[in-house]
Amino acid sequence: MLAKMKCSNCGAEMSNLNMSWGWKNYLVMVPVMLLGFLPLLKMTFFKGDVMKELTISDVQSRSTDGRLEIVGLITNKGNRTWSGVTIEAEFFDASGAFVDEATEYLRTDISANAQEHFKVSIANPTAALSNPDTKTVVKVAGGHTSPF
Repeated sequence: MLAKMKCSNCGAEMSNLNMSWGWKNYLVMVPVMLLGFLPLLKMTFFKGDVMKELTISDVQSRSTDGRLEIVGLITNKGNRTWSGVTIEAEFFDASGAFVDEATEYLRTDISANAQEHFKVSIANPTAALSNPDTKTVVKVAGGHTSPF
C-alpha cells in the first residue's frame, strides 16, 4: 500500500514530495557556522605566549629554619590575565652541571600589566643547594589564559 498525499487547496494527488533545502537556506547557514567557529579559531590561533608575556626579576635566595626559599617578582607585560602560573627554579653547580629543581604553582591571577611576588620553598635542601657557588635559574614554566 502506498501512502498518497492530497493538496489541501486543490485536492490533487501529489506523487513527488521534495523535502530538501534550497540554495538560499544554505547561504543563511554559512554566517551562522562561521560565528560558531570563531571561538575555536581564537582558542587555537590567538592565544598568548606565557614565556613572552611573563618575566621574572628581583630573584633572591635565603635560608631560614632548614628551608631554602627563592623569592622574586613576576611581571605580566601582556594584555591578558594569566592564571595557574608555574614557576620553576633550577640549580646548577659551579661547573654548570644540573643539580636539582623545584616548582611552585601560583594560585593567584596575574592581571595585564601587573606584578606579583612569588616564593619557591624547598624543605631540607641538600648540601649542594646550600653551597654559595650554586647558580639558581628561575623561569616561568607554564600558565593559562582565557582567549576571550
